[in-house]
Amino acid sequence: MRLNIGMCFMVLLMATRVNSFVGITWGRQQSQQLVPSMVVDLLLQNEIPALRLMTSANDIIEIFSDTNISIAITLGHQVFNLVNRKDLAYIWVNDRVKEPINKGVNIVEVTVGSEPFSSSFFRATAKTYQFVNVIKLVRGALNDMGLGYIRTTTSHGMDVLELTKIPSEADFRDDIKTLMLESLEFFNQTGTPFLLNMFPIQMVREVLECPMEFAFFNNKSEFKIQDGNVTYRNAVELMIDSVAWAIRKAGYPNMKIMIGTPLKPGPIDVFLHSLSDENEFPSVFGAFQRHWGIYEADGNPKYKIDFTLQDRDIYPTQAKGLVTMPNRWCKFDGDNSDKDLVNKYYNFACEEADCTRLEKGGSCDGLSDDSKISYAFNAYFQKEKQRVEACDFDGLGEITAENPSVGNCEFPIEILALQDQIGRDNSISIRI
Repeated sequence: MRLNIGMCFMVLLMATRVNSFVGITWGRQQSQQLVPSMVVDLLLQNEIPALRLMTSANDIIEIFSDTNISIAITLGHQVFNLVNRKDLAYIWVNDRVKEPINKGVNIVEVTVGSEPFSSSFFRATAKTYQFVNVIKLVRGALNDMGLGYIRTTTSHGMDVLELTKIPSEADFRDDIKTLMLESLEFFNQTGTPFLLNMFPIQMVREVLECPMEFAFFNNKSEFKIQDGNVTYRNAVELMIDSVAWAIRKAGYPNMKIMIGTPLKPGPIDVFLHSLSDENEFPSVFGAFQRHWGIYEADGNPKYKIDFTLQDRDIYPTQAKGLVTMPNRWCKFDGDNSDKDLVNKYYNFACEEADCTRLEKGGSCDGLSDDSKISYAFNAYFQKEKQRVEACDFDGLGEITAENPSVGNCEFPIEILALQDQIGRDNSISIRI
C-alpha cells in the first residue's frame, strides 16, 4: 500500500479484530462541501468499509442507513458540558446513537473528545478534567440502552508521551500519568481500543530529526533506528511501538495489541485522514493541515491508493454529480500604483478565504506577485458564491471567463450542493 507522508494516520490499537482494514475520516471543515450522498458513493465504489466522523454528524448521519458502512461518531470536547450528568448522557446517546441505529445506520463506536491530554494542539479546549467522567457516563448510557456492543474510546496524539527516539524508552508524561492510568484501566475493563493520531512527517521533523524518507511506510529509507534487537525502518512502526511500550509500563503487559510492527506483529486497523481537503481547518502547525485529503475539495483524487489492500496501482474513483458555479474567476487588474491598497485587499482576501497554496512549498508558491494577488481575490470571490461585489476590491478586481490557472496551480471554482441550485441560472456545470 502506498501512503503519502503528509497524511495523518489514526490507528486503532485493539485486540478484537482478525483482519485489518483501511477506513477514512471525514472532517467537513470546508467551505466547499461534498454532498453526503456522493460521499456514500465514494466509500462504496472504493470499497472503504469504515468511516470516522469528527462530530456526531446528526445533520447527515441518516444518509448512511442500510449501507453496512461501519460508522464511528465523535462527541466533541466542546460539548462535554451537555453530557456531564447521567440524564444528559442518556439524552445524547438516545438522540445521536440509538435513533440513527434504529434507522439503519451501522454505528460501531463513539469517540469521546479529541486528544484530551494533548500538550499543544487542543490545549485550550480539551477539558481534560471532564473527559474520564464523560466517557464513563456515555459508556453507562450505551449499556443501559442495550447498545453495549458499541465501543467507546478517545483519540490520543503522540504528545501524551515523553517522546524519545527509542521506543523502549517511551513513557506517558508525568503530568497526565494518573489520568492516563485511569483511562487505560477503563479501556482494559471495557475491551475498547486505544486510538492513536499519528503525524509521521511531524515526528520525523521535530523529534527524530532524520531524513524525510523515514516517514514513508514502504521501508525504503536507508535510515534506521536500533532498539535492542529490534530495527525500525519507518516512523510509523516506531511511533506505534512507542505507545505500546508506554502501555506496557503502565501495568498492562497482557493487553493484546494487534498491530503490524516489530514489537507486536499482527494486523493493523488504520483510518486515513482525511477524505477531502478542509480549507477551514485551523492551521496550527502549518498550511499542510488543510491539505491532508485523499481528494481535492472538488472530488478529484490526489493520490494513488488501494483501499482494499491488494496493492493495485490505481487512483480512487472520482466524485460524480458535483455542481459548480459558472466558469467565472476574479483576478487582479494589475494596477500597482497604490501598493498599500493592493496589500490591504490581498491580506483581507487571505484572511477571509484559504490562501495556503500560496505558502512556501505549496502548489501555487511559484506564481508571480500579481498572480498571487489574483489567486487571493478569486479565493474570496468563490467563497462568496461569485457575487459581483465580491470581486470589487476598490476597483482592483475584475471578473473574467478566461481561466487564470497557471501550471499546477489551479484557480478553483466554487462547488454547490444540488439543493442550492434550485432557481439559479443554467450556466452551472454538473460532472457526470
